[in-house]
Amino acid sequence: MYHNFLAPVFDYSDIAFRLLCQKYGADATCIPLVNALALVHNKHNPKKLASIFPDSNEKERNLGVQFVSSDAKTIAQASQLILDSKPYVKWLNINCGCPSSRTMGCGGGSSLLDKPEIIATIVSEMKNNTSLPVSVKMRINKDPNQTIALCKQIQDAGADFLIVHGRTPNQAYSGKCDWDIIKLIKENISIPVVGNGDISSESHGSKLVNGGYCDSFMICRAAMSNPMVFCNKIPKSLSERVNLLREYISFYEKYFGDSKLSDLRPKAINFMNSLRGARELRGKISQVKTIEELSELLDCV
Repeated sequence: MYHNFLAPVFDYSDIAFRLLCQKYGADATCIPLVNALALVHNKHNPKKLASIFPDSNEKERNLGVQFVSSDAKTIAQASQLILDSKPYVKWLNINCGCPSSRTMGCGGGSSLLDKPEIIATIVSEMKNNTSLPVSVKMRINKDPNQTIALCKQIQDAGADFLIVHGRTPNQAYSGKCDWDIIKLIKENISIPVVGNGDISSESHGSKLVNGGYCDSFMICRAAMSNPMVFCNKIPKSLSERVNLLREYISFYEKYFGDSKLSDLRPKAINFMNSLRGARELRGKISQVKTIEELSELLDCV
């Protein structure tokens, strides 16, 4: 089991961000929300595949792929496609936790939490069609007993490990993560449990592992503003934050070519988050209209 994970975040955790987090200690990363149906239907169309399946590279360590779909056969076929075309991918994941209307609208994400038989069938089909480890990323239900029963069904279907975000779908990202339920899940199943929710650093996650709450941990929002959380470092000055952003840009240009403002702006704003005196800079970043304007702004820091 990997020591820690970078959470898959749609439209954010691209290859450049994943590699930056791995530079600072992320053990495993994951390509988020790959539409299994679109992948299978367009397997002979390279141009469309490029937009469905974001860029990846064999230099990424312990890379996973997260599928979204409610159709077991489709996800199984998509799993085989990944196995054949991306031999460096190390594990697969089914998204049963995303609470967004877009993901739930296609029958995936947390809409599957009330359909344990479908989740179990998906896991079983994937295990029959690939040699890669299969995992499920899920949220909790209001009823702990219902949550534990679901986790046992996922385990019995053949899942290799479970990633649990300790919030209900209705909570989205509000309130506190319920780590007591995550611990209860770990105590009631035998496969590894990866805990997710409100983890602020590598040391925080390791403390939860040592306390028996989980076997491994996944960091999301803390990493979005500081990829160095995986080595317990906090860039304290504005210049350090800008240098971190430049590292991201360097990875981006290496693997994507020309930078896109739509990808760079969210990182630029988040990397400057919680830094005294940076509020004005974040405001200016939100107003820039071109990459050149953003570069000029950063050069003035």
